[in-house]
Amino acid sequence: MKSNSHSPPIQYFVGLDVHRDTISASVYDADHRRFCEEKTFCAHSSTELSRFVDALKSKYGVFRCCYEASYSGTAFYEAMTDLGADCAIIAPGSIPRSHRDRIKTDRRDSRKLSEYFAAGLLTECYVPDKEWLAARTLTRRRGDLIRELHRSKMHVIHFLHQQGHCYTGGGNWTQKFMTWINQIELDYPNDEFTLQEDLAGITYLESRIQATEEQIQATSELPRFQEQVQVLQAFRGIGLITAIDLLCEIIDFRHFDHPSSLMAYLGLVPSQNSSGNTIRTGGITKTGNARARKALVSVVWKYMYRPRVSVALAERQKKCSPAVLAISQRSQKRLHKRFHALNARKSPKVVVVAIARELVGFIWEAMQLPAQTQ
Repeated sequence: MKSNSHSPPIQYFVGLDVHRDTISASVYDADHRRFCEEKTFCAHSSTELSRFVDALKSKYGVFRCCYEASYSGTAFYEAMTDLGADCAIIAPGSIPRSHRDRIKTDRRDSRKLSEYFAAGLLTECYVPDKEWLAARTLTRRRGDLIRELHRSKMHVIHFLHQQGHCYTGGGNWTQKFMTWINQIELDYPNDEFTLQEDLAGITYLESRIQATEEQIQATSELPRFQEQVQVLQAFRGIGLITAIDLLCEIIDFRHFDHPSSLMAYLGLVPSQNSSGNTIRTGGITKTGNARARKALVSVVWKYMYRPRVSVALAERQKKCSPAVLAISQRSQKRLHKRFHALNARKSPKVVVVAIARELVGFIWEAMQLPAQTQ
């Protein structure tokens, strides 16, 4: 509950089940532990939403409302905030659910949200400003384009296999491969048309990815991003794209008071199932932000090689403070040693996840430092 010593505790909590066409609302009285009011109204009408908020203010005074994070993003949150309502976006994974509950309706969902919110059982999502959200949308769009490009390339490979053409000269999509594919002559005009259209689509996707990366480069040079991106790039394996990805997904490393909190947010901590004196640990939880977790796991493969500062890494570290460089060097020595120690008795997948978890600790430490000298 967001309250302080100078204001009374909040008594009324509003759960909102937000859908494309309708919004179901339930008002819960935390002092008397009862539901005061329930209402369903049109989600597209700003007038109805304004009337609803004004009615709550006049009837209950101070209140807090919440809704579950969904496809709607932060648009509804911004609308409620503009109307003067204290609104929160709830992480879906924090909502308690029972396997015995076989009835699901909008009314029941809004009731659960308001009651659990009043009890303090829900986790609120941090909502960044619009500029930060726009940067995150840009980086996520690049990820979508990369996946779309991969699917298109695999489609061409499978199509050529069906036509009896299999490339054996090395890796696919190299310059040598493109020379080979441009020399292929198919028997039927329709097949030739299909191949050329697919290749043109791949070229177009590559141009879109390049344009997106240029925009990401421009975004990383904005004052609010520049310094933090430079600190992240001081670590081995973290280039510009990975740095801006991590920054846009995690947003503010100082929100986490301890590296273990950040590790848990990224889903890199082991799961546990304990009873009595028996303690069983399993795989990582994989909760929280999957995009940042996957980016970190892909980075740590670099730490299997002996510690060194490459030309590219040295260029990225030029504007970083000595304190950041010291952490980066320490991370290389520690993680390289740990990588080979674990690799002797663990599978590679387990090793990279363990190293990624330790890398998070070094990154957290560097991001807690005061502003760097430019």
